[in-house]
Amino acid sequence: METEISKMPGHFDFALSSAEEARAARVHGESIIFDMLSMGAGSRIFANYPHELQAELLAKISGARTNSELLSEVTWWPLEMSLLGKSDLVREWLQQSGLTCGAYDIDIPVYVGGDPLMLPWEKNMERYAQLSWLRYITTARQIRQAKRDGVIAMYAIYQPVIPVQRDLGTFDRAYLKGLRAFTLTYNRMDHIGVGCTERVDGGLSMFGVEVVEHCNRLGIMVDVSHCGHLTTMDACRHSVKPVTANHTAARSIYDHPRGKTNEALKAIADTGGVIGVLAVPYFLSAEAVPTIEHMLDHIDYIAGLVGWQHVAIGTDWPMQAPDHVLARTLGGEEYRKQAGWSSLYRRDVTQRLVGFEDCRDLPNITRGLVKRGYNDEQIRGILGENALRVFEAVCGS
Repeated sequence: METEISKMPGHFDFALSSAEEARAARVHGESIIFDMLSMGAGSRIFANYPHELQAELLAKISGARTNSELLSEVTWWPLEMSLLGKSDLVREWLQQSGLTCGAYDIDIPVYVGGDPLMLPWEKNMERYAQLSWLRYITTARQIRQAKRDGVIAMYAIYQPVIPVQRDLGTFDRAYLKGLRAFTLTYNRMDHIGVGCTERVDGGLSMFGVEVVEHCNRLGIMVDVSHCGHLTTMDACRHSVKPVTANHTAARSIYDHPRGKTNEALKAIADTGGVIGVLAVPYFLSAEAVPTIEHMLDHIDYIAGLVGWQHVAIGTDWPMQAPDHVLARTLGGEEYRKQAGWSSLYRRDVTQRLVGFEDCRDLPNITRGLVKRGYNDEQIRGILGENALRVFEAVCGS
């Protein structure tokens, strides 16, 4: 039976001994924890704000005109509360998690035909750079310094739900704005290649090969998380820098298109890259109530297949948005079609892994790795050093 203690953040019941708990706490505290696709504090944070602030948020988002605007408003809102001095809850949760470096999204398609006016996400970046505990980074050295300084580092990634334009110059401009990881496709086919849920798979286009080569030159990590199998293999074949699948799973454990085959996992590792294991319940297991043990099963499998040096974390879930907003936006029919999710795939955007309900459960990954017999070096590698090695190799020290 699950105890009240096991329901506390970071206290999933692995039946660890007191010595194992002490070791897990020490390793977690000492480690650089690099979540290659963190989604902030998680959806549960909103219910923990004072009622008057929750009411303020509801009033604010009532005027959102589109689902995109709505999701953006709620994602940035906890940072706004911190900046205004109304609540530091997001800082407290993130620092309690032990996170060293997470991710934030920037756009590429908007950089077409010259330099546009400052866009909303750029304004938000500029505004929240004022927070003393938050630091936007572009180099490995800056991540290490963030760990020493006790602040949260964030690096920029783009996933093309909206396909990029056929213009390599857009990548140059995005790089200057901080972009350091680019997922070649989302689920559908686009100008670059074929996504993982498309009805056919043709690999990279000629333009897609140019994008891989251009990202290599610039110092942007080539990511294949949402790519179809042939596109993934093509990316590994054409990239001269390590390739990542920064938020995926092992398809041999659970046959879902968002997972990678053994062949693909080996190809990514052969580039010197890393595979970030995600925490999205319905990508990990067919069970009705998946737990963090399922995430650890995927970590175990990939480590056994390609070596622990090529395993990382890229949780991708839960998002920093209230459940009712997630249901309206990512759970809606409009997004499902745009993002390429067939109705055949089970998706509950309000479900969370038992044992990974919000960012404060990051210690459960460390505790689970201790339980499964990993040594300190291996745990530090999976938590962040492996990802940091690839980040440094591609983006610079």
